[in-house]
Amino acid sequence: MGIVLGKIISWLLVALACLTAFACFSDSFIGGLLAIAAAVFFCPLSWKMLRRFAAQEVPTGAFIILALVTYFAGTGMAISNFDDKKQAVQQGFANLEDYQAANKLGLDAASYAKHLDGLAAVERQKTEEAKATQAKVASACRQDLQCWADENQFDAIMACKPAVQKLAKYDYEWTDGITSPIFSRLAWSEKKSGMIIYFGDEIKFQNGLGNFVRHTYACTFDPVSKLAVNVSAESGRL
Repeated sequence: MGIVLGKIISWLLVALACLTAFACFSDSFIGGLLAIAAAVFFCPLSWKMLRRFAAQEVPTGAFIILALVTYFAGTGMAISNFDDKKQAVQQGFANLEDYQAANKLGLDAASYAKHLDGLAAVERQKTEEAKATQAKVASACRQDLQCWADENQFDAIMACKPAVQKLAKYDYEWTDGITSPIFSRLAWSEKKSGMIIYFGDEIKFQNGLGNFVRHTYACTFDPVSKLAVNVSAESGRL
């Protein structure tokens, strides 16, 4: 009779722990998890599995004690969080996180709001300074031929390479590689508009006799339209 009564009480405690877990989750996620763990320790069905996991005979009382400790730890955390939330609302804080952060700094709601405004102002200033520095660097690069050409080189290759290929009367063969870039010299076509002339000599055009002859090429690239506006080639090397 005592065993049956003990199991009934255990199942009632399981139900209580489960209900508590649902209530705890709204105030403390960890508290809710601890309440669920307490329900597991209260449950008679889990004792056999836990004993097998422990590889020894664990007294039933040990499970009950562990369940009670876990249960009260979880409910304690939930109650503490609930009280903190209540205090946060009463003192005029927007949320529990702000209340806890303000407590660490020893500030009330009004002072903490000013503190946040100050932090936001510092971040805005940092952002503005970073944008100004970036704009200054971009402006300097725009005036420097090498920097401006490097910045637009990928787009220039994508536009100029097929344009140069179209100059071939027969077949063509590119000879560029890691140590032989497609462009080896630069010049301004029109500095005001930012147009660049890219020069290179890493292509061979097939002539009427079937021989491949090295050619130089010049491609005027417009960074605004991303187009090769003019292209020319002649036999020889740079």
